Amino acid sequence: MELSNTSGQATAPSNSLLQLMRRHPLFFFFLMALGFTWVYEFVFLVLLHLPLGTATIPGLIIGPTFSAFIMTAITEGNAGMGRLLRRYMLWRVGLPWYLVVLIGIPALLLLTVLVLAGGMRAVRPIVQVYPVAYVLIFFGGGAFFEEPGWRGFALPRLPQRYGALRGTIILGVLWAFWHLPLFLVPGFNGAGTGFAGVSIPFVEFVIGTMGMAVIFTWVFNNTRGSLLLAMLLHASADTAVPGAASPQVFLTLYVVLVVAALLIIGATRGRLSYRRYQREVVPPAPEAVVEQEPMTPGKAV
Repeated sequence: MELSNTSGQATAPSNSLLQLMRRHPLFFFFLMALGFTWVYEFVFLVLLHLPLGTATIPGLIIGPTFSAFIMTAITEGNAGMGRLLRRYMLWRVGLPWYLVVLIGIPALLLLTVLVLAGGMRAVRPIVQVYPVAYVLIFFGGGAFFEEPGWRGFALPRLPQRYGALRGTIILGVLWAFWHLPLFLVPGFNGAGTGFAGVSIPFVEFVIGTMGMAVIFTWVFNNTRGSLLLAMLLHASADTAVPGAASPQVFLTLYVVLVVAALLIIGATRGRLSYRRYQREVVPPAPEAVVEQEPMTPGKAV
């Protein structure tokens, strides 16, 4: 009997934590996604001063990706894990959406760089290495390692609680804050040194990321929640923007993204095509109480 009691005392906190995580999946997902990556990047990039690049990949993995699979397993079990993995290969979404994510967005961003940076000399190096760079960035950057979290786990759940537009804005802000430690490394997206050199580029980045999140949601909702298209879009945006661009280039790119987002918001009346997603995809269960009160005769439901 003593062994049984001890076992019960040991498992009770674990069961309570799992129930709490099932009740609040979004909170725990973002807590882990930001927490894991922040700790990793602060140690290896800020304290140890390792260079950007391959040193950041483990942080990407243990952040959004790892958190998405943990929370999917806890909230939806093996069936949910299977649905998440199948969305990696959801490719039958229509040719126009491939044109949007592979040509439209990169062309828009490259045109901005071309006009602002002063001619073809600024764009030619990007165009020459674009195919190889695209593949490397797709598998070795944010496209493959971030999207299972942001668009794989969080985005299908946020509109159920906050609506399509507000949920997207919340995701955009948290997505931007996930990058915060990188702005402590001079040169990242125009970041400098000192409070102003870090805070001003970061605030601009938050605004631009909110605009980009609107574009992602619009594409996501029109492609039946395809993770593949989200990853292709992410890789297109990362490849088209030169990493060593000036702060002025980044600021202009953010303005372009915000303008594009406002046009999408206006064209969809703020719904971002969420109704189409609801018609074609069964969304995951919203944050709900673990145990439901039994129905009684005459009680409204």
